[in-house]
Order: sequence, then C-alpha cells, then structure tokens
Amino acid sequence: MPEATDLTYIEFCERYDSLLGGLARMGWTSSEAVHRASVLYPDIDRDLLDQAVHSGRWLFGGFQGQTHSNVLMASAIWYAVAVSFDFEPDYEYAAVGLDPTIVQDLPRMLESFAVPAEAIAGIVGRIGAALKYMAEHPYTELEEQAYDDFLANLPQEIAHISRGDFSWPPSRALIEDRLGDRSWSKALLKVGACPPDAEGQGIKLEAHSLSERTFRNTLGEFLNYCIRYDRKPSVLLYGSWAEDPARSGRVPRLGAVRAKYGSWHLALQAGRQMLNDALAMGGSPALPARSVAQPPADPTEPLNIEDIQAQGIGVVRPKPLTDSERSARAWQGLMSVMEQRLEELPWSLSLRMYYISPDVVATGDYTNYVSILRSPAGYFCELTSPEEFGLIEVELDTEFLEGAGWRTPAAGGRWTRNFLSVKDAAHGIIEAMREGMGCDHSDYFQSDDPTGSPAAHAAHPSTGSIPMVPVTGSGYVVIEDLD
Repeated sequence: MPEATDLTYIEFCERYDSLLGGLARMGWTSSEAVHRASVLYPDIDRDLLDQAVHSGRWLFGGFQGQTHSNVLMASAIWYAVAVSFDFEPDYEYAAVGLDPTIVQDLPRMLESFAVPAEAIAGIVGRIGAALKYMAEHPYTELEEQAYDDFLANLPQEIAHISRGDFSWPPSRALIEDRLGDRSWSKALLKVGACPPDAEGQGIKLEAHSLSERTFRNTLGEFLNYCIRYDRKPSVLLYGSWAEDPARSGRVPRLGAVRAKYGSWHLALQAGRQMLNDALAMGGSPALPARSVAQPPADPTEPLNIEDIQAQGIGVVRPKPLTDSERSARAWQGLMSVMEQRLEELPWSLSLRMYYISPDVVATGDYTNYVSILRSPAGYFCELTSPEEFGLIEVELDTEFLEGAGWRTPAAGGRWTRNFLSVKDAAHGIIEAMREGMGCDHSDYFQSDDPTGSPAAHAAHPSTGSIPMVPVTGSGYVVIEDLD
C-alpha cells in the first residue's frame, strides 16, 4: 500500500472512502470533516483531502439537528446591529476576540446551508465589528422595529437560510420567547446590547460604572458557579447568569463588562489575574488541624498553684474575666478555628457548617446551615434556606444579610456570597450564622472535617471539628446524613 503522501487522487478516494462516507453520514460539514480527518490521520495528504471533500462524491451537509441555540440567536442580534449601522467586517477583532462558541457554531450552521467561505468570513467579521463598536459605545440601541426591518431586508448571502422549521436569523418573537423570557430588553441585555428603555430602567453600561474590585468579586462568584455546574465561562453564560432575577441589577451587566475591558475574553483574562493576585495576598501558610497541648513533665504530678507558692515562687494570677470578655474570647477562638478549617479545605471540595443546639438534638434535624466550596476563585458560600430545614424553624435576618453583602436569592433559593481571603470568609460565615440565622451560642458550632477524618460523622468536640459543648448525656450526637 502506498504511503498517504504518495497517493494519487483516485487511490486516495478509494483508500479513505469508508472514512469520508462515514463522516458524511454523520452530518458533519465539509470543514468539520477535514478537521476531524486531519486530527485522527496526521499523515493524510491535506490537499487531496480538501479536494475529495469538495468533489461532490460525498455530501457533507451538517444539517442534522439544527436548532436555534443561544449562540445563533445572539449572533443574529449582533449581525442586525452590524447591518443596521452598515459596519465593514473587522476580521482581526473577530479572530482575536470572539468567544470560541461563536466562531464554532455560527460558521457551522452557515456552512450547512452552503454559504460560501468568503461570505461566512464576512458575516463573522461584521459581527466582530459590531461587538467592537458596542464595547466603545455601550449605549448603542437596537429597537424592535430596527430588527424587524433587518429581517424584511436581509442581505443576499443569508436570505436563503431556511429549512423546515429552522430559519436564520430567527424572528423577534422567537428571540424574545427563548432568550429574553418574553422581553426584547432582557434578550438584548443577555447578549451585551443596550435595550431601548435603558435610561428609564436605570441601566448602567458605561465603563466607569464598573470598578475592578466589583468585577473581581463578581467574576469569583461566576467562576464558582461554572465549577459547581460544570459549565464553561462563556460570554453568553455570563450574560444569562447576570440577568437572572436573583442577580439582575446587582452584578455588572455584560455590556458594562465589555465597555470596561473591550471584550469578554480580555475581561476574563484580567479578572482571573485579579483573583489570583487577591488570593495570593490573602493566603497564609497552612495551620495545623488542631492544637496539641504539651503534657506536663510528670503526668502523675499536676501543677498546683498553692504548692508553687509554698515553695516561695511568685505566681501571677490572671484577672478574672467578665461574662462579656469570656464571650468575646469564645467567639474569637471560634473564628480562629474557622480560619484553620478553611485553610485546610482542599480545592474543589466543600465544607459544611452545623449548629448543634438542644433543639437540633431533640428533633434530630442535622441539616447543615452553610456550605462552603473552595475553588481557584475563592470560597463560595451558600446559606441553607429555611424551607430546607425539616424539623426546626430557622429565621433569616434578611436586612442584616443584605447589608453584609450576601446576594439576595429568588423565592425559596439560597443566599450566596464569594470570599477571596480566608480571614474574610471565616468572619463572614460566622457573622452570617450568628446575626443572620440566630446561631448565638459559640459552643454549638460544628463543621465536618476537611482533612477527611473518619470521626467527622460525629458531632463531638474530640472529632477535630469546630469545638462545641456536648449537648446530650452521652457526650456526643451522631450526624446520620451529612448530605
């Protein structure tokens, strides 16, 4: 058999007939077929492969399973802006700054409708020009009528894109229904565009409305969201995340982020660097999981102050503490141990906080009060909602939580907050439980053990968890289910 690089075109087609036929049957486009074959067959003759794929012997359509994804609907809005403002293609900005999902999904769809490669490049380039312009002029509007006029006078290169119940660009009604929750303004905000009624809604999109600190903290929360739900931090995911009812107006909108940094890709790079810098500044050497008291020189002879004084040795007795001083020390000690637990918490694992009060023991409702996920973006904390407690009543001081910087959830959801430093996280969590959830006894606090101790399933001061006073006659209670 001749080498791949020595094959004639006819021999090439015979040798790779099964491969090319399979790629065509799977519905891949011609460019996808070339890419897949090149990756899996690195020695294949690229010129012969390209000639064979475009010969017409195998039909590469790429039409199977075509749907109106968020990427395609967002691309339609951006392209409408480009056409409405008569922008020329900005190939360099598109090549450098567009999100990978846009460069992948839109050309694939266009190619499946036999749009020429030059026309595809022009469409993507004009989208790049529109996004660059909107980053420089974030209050660029696209009214409903302007989009309808765009649909009524489509450019020739995309006028034929329709098959079955799929057509692109989609209707405004479809975009409003699927992307905008039945709102044109919401759809525009999700893709980083300015709605016509932005001023009336008090929407801020200019660059100076967003501080680096605010974006850093918001990005930390967003990246934790991506980690928890196994999602990539794409531009459209951020747009939808920011416009969620629980966050809309409380976190920077996509349009403001683009205005501040020029593109989502640049914003993501800058934000990650700020997070890394903040985490490095807030880091500290790992502390031991628990302190170990040093035994006396002779364990059988405990020290006795009276005996020492009888030997003529002066002893300075500590000043008795008042109740308030004793309480303050207890809370400070709890805070210190909390810092240790967070410092020891491995990456991508969670720590759960409990409050083992007499009511909890009596009812057996060992639901955790707080869960903390550690990630490269910091510590993402969630307060368990009152509805999740089965047998005890927990009331939240929402005014305190909101004032302390916790994110207001949707109905029945969880209050959340992301912390960058160990110290801030420890203080914020303890204060949220103490002031926001009514956990006013420092000796009832308990956590599972981030070091993986097998005793972590027992709520007892000797397990290595956060100290507490035993609340049962037997000296401990067992947490049956940590989940």
